Amino acid sequence: MTKIFGDTADILANTNTIITNLATVSAVTNALPTLTETGGTVTTDGTEQNVYIDDVPLGVFRPVCVKIDFTNHTAGETVIVREYYRIKAGIADPILQDEVTYAGVPANPLITIDLTPNRYGARVTIEKTAGANRAYDWGAFYEI
Repeated sequence: MTKIFGDTADILANTNTIITNLATVSAVTNALPTLTETGGTVTTDGTEQNVYIDDVPLGVFRPVCVKIDFTNHTAGETVIVREYYRIKAGIADPILQDEVTYAGVPANPLITIDLTPNRYGARVTIEKTAGANRAYDWGAFYEI
């Protein structure tokens, strides 16, 4: 008889351990980042304009990429796409990391700008330097 009760106690103790482990796994998976999307249209006007900006995120976030549709871009247009980041708190303006000039019709009209994780903000801009003003649709993907 004692053996049966001992086995039952062991089973209950193991069940409690399993439940605790499942709760821990659930908490971790609930905290995993969620892929989020935003987008819009920007029409160039000859000035540097924001395409995507997360100026002061609430915490570490992972911007994934910005996609810009160059379907309306013709042989006469030239634009510069720039990527900026803040790397510490209190910096008024983000720091330029990269810029790419697109002159004429690109071979592939959907341009992807890969972004890197950071803590203090990211921005992607577009500036028309030649040609007519054009509308560019865009989408940004990031994890929060």
